[in-house]
Amino acid sequence: MSESLQHVHKGLEGVIADTTSVSLIDGDAGRLYYRGYAVEELARKRFAEVMHLVVFGTLPDADRLQEVEDYLWIAGRLPPELAASLRQIARHGEHPMATLQAITTLLALEPPAVSLGRSPQEEEALIVAARIPAAIATIYAALQDHPEHPYPASRRYGERYLQLLHGRQPSPIEVSVFESAQILQLDHGFNASTFTARVVTSTLAPATSALSAAMGALYGPLHGAADQQALEMALEVGQPERAREFVAQCLASGRKVMGMGHREYRVVDPRSRMIRALAQQVAHRPEHIQLLDVLSAVDEAFIEQTREKRRTLRANLEFYKGVVYLALGIPKEFFTASFAAARVFGWIAHVMEQRQDNRIIRPTAHYVGPAPRSMTQ
Repeated sequence: MSESLQHVHKGLEGVIADTTSVSLIDGDAGRLYYRGYAVEELARKRFAEVMHLVVFGTLPDADRLQEVEDYLWIAGRLPPELAASLRQIARHGEHPMATLQAITTLLALEPPAVSLGRSPQEEEALIVAARIPAAIATIYAALQDHPEHPYPASRRYGERYLQLLHGRQPSPIEVSVFESAQILQLDHGFNASTFTARVVTSTLAPATSALSAAMGALYGPLHGAADQQALEMALEVGQPERAREFVAQCLASGRKVMGMGHREYRVVDPRSRMIRALAQQVAHRPEHIQLLDVLSAVDEAFIEQTREKRRTLRANLEFYKGVVYLALGIPKEFFTASFAAARVFGWIAHVMEQRQDNRIIRPTAHYVGPAPRSMTQ
């Protein structure tokens, strides 16, 4: 093997591509920090507080929090013509993530008369992020063939999100659980979608283009769409008693189970413990309790059956998240879009960071094709 080929890192595993101050993953200890704060502490706060920390680097005081929540409420309303266009696109029946990616760059059209005092590029990105909940609700209404619900009066992110989807006042526990789940998804190092956003930003493309590209990366089943597939796996297993046999078959056949294992964590993903606890708070209907029992049984079987192998497989964030979303009335086809509604703020933080000290991201490839040759004999 040539010396250059020895240094090929498939999937860039183990490669330190740049620096970041947004989040720290301590994979050996199973810890995650946003701007130095443990995610376990942050998950108890309001979503807008932690969003401000991730995007702007500080926890807001009461006045700043009110300003940010007012901004998200005002900017989050879709202009009528944009909403009508989105509804027409959604009616074609594509997966909500495909529709969301297609219209991401358009969400900044007709900017509102409100500002957080950032650069034009950053303001456009923040408008996109603020409007994603209403965009998701519009897509959902179009696919259900019913009118959109009236725009809520609540300034609180989680309350407004759930009310946009369902047209009813969510309970305090529903709001709290949803915001905690979204906080757990705000940022996670140089994951595939975040790195995609940084690659696009490094070309000096508009921030909205970086967000659209990141949406496409998140849609992949090896990334964000694992949440929907993990739930579909639980539905396939059906009963907790089938978990051991199912896991044994997967390990024997090499079948990948979405939501199980994570490249960054050598021990448990701290977010999986927290999302499982959130699921227990809202899974009250028999079918949701059964899904949670199935997932728990599969999780335990994977730990048991991989314990003697090189690396024990444990659940990551996506594994239990579907039960939380489903119990909150979010259909499985909208799991990844709801994930995007949170992660978009992490993307914005990385877009801003990339622009501060930019160099175009352009790795080198090791060529393994034919040697130089001529078409003449």
